[in-house]
Amino acid sequence: MLEAVDVSVSRQGRQLLDKVSLTVRTGEVCAVLGPNGAGKSTLLHIVSGYAKPDAGLVRMADITVHQGLPKALAAHRAVMEQHPAAPAGWTAADLIRTGLYAHPTSAGESAVGEAVALTCTEDLLPRGLQGLSGGERQRVHLARTLCQLLASRAPERYLLLDEPTAALDFAAADGLMTQLQRIARQYDIGVLVVLHDLNLALRHADTVMLLKAGSSQAFGPAAEVMRKDRLEAIYGVALAELISPDARVRAFVPMSGH
Repeated sequence: MLEAVDVSVSRQGRQLLDKVSLTVRTGEVCAVLGPNGAGKSTLLHIVSGYAKPDAGLVRMADITVHQGLPKALAAHRAVMEQHPAAPAGWTAADLIRTGLYAHPTSAGESAVGEAVALTCTEDLLPRGLQGLSGGERQRVHLARTLCQLLASRAPERYLLLDEPTAALDFAAADGLMTQLQRIARQYDIGVLVVLHDLNLALRHADTVMLLKAGSSQAFGPAAEVMRKDRLEAIYGVALAELISPDARVRAFVPMSGH
């Protein structure tokens, strides 16, 4: 299990996170939601081990993240940042293969092929990163992170993604989240994803963390956490809640003029 316990972070006198706790289990998708400046990316950086909290701790597969060695962490988690690098002169294939650097094993080539197939990036492999669209580049970076995890023999693995749908249209974003849910189930990988789209989280996340001004407003099963009144209070906007006739599908739509 991946667990953040009472994580607090302040920078230049500003409280970015205030005693935030969450858990991510393998085989599940956990979405982090909240308005701009809520602390979503900061939380992901802390959980990934890229930054240290001022207080609290993060445990991942019995490793205290900020005391773990980089190679040990790389066996358990792969991270896709909000604006990942696109080195000049690199092809998509070059970038995807960097996922093997932490695990140069005989399973490497199989992991590359599997990651490419899962992200439908076969046609992108020979192309230069600078010539890819934002959405294509996101898929290539997702393939890199999956390559890293699929090459790992660790018993617990986690995929940490910061706004992976930001450069995607509606259909592509929904397709990506469907694929992430499928990957979580099929490979028993825990997925922690920062999102802005409430409905993507409602459709595809098992659990949801709601943040506002660095404070946790709610954490738990998506259907229970994502209540209309709570979301309106967090985002400061009136919402219409749409429910299908069979009550199996819910969606939230901002109400203009309010």
